[in-house]
Amino acid sequence: MADPTYGIEHQKRREELLPAAYGTPCPRCGDVMLASDDLDLGHTIDHALDSHAVGDRIEHASCNRSAGAKLKSTLERYKPSRIW
Repeated sequence: MADPTYGIEHQKRREELLPAAYGTPCPRCGDVMLASDDLDLGHTIDHALDSHAVGDRIEHASCNRSAGAKLKSTLERYKPSRIW
């Protein structure tokens, strides 16, 4: 299922890369990706670190979203305090 939070170019890129991803290992966990799996277009350079990063690989949706949540949490933890 396409993610509505990303634009049409992101969705097109996902559809282009998807067929070649079936039967290959997920770049995040190493498990084989199957047509029956929920798959996302992921970023080699995480989008949270570079807002201009372009999705360039297919990953398990759970792996992609888990990695994004962990990175967001880490960035929040080390965010400078606004309290002086």
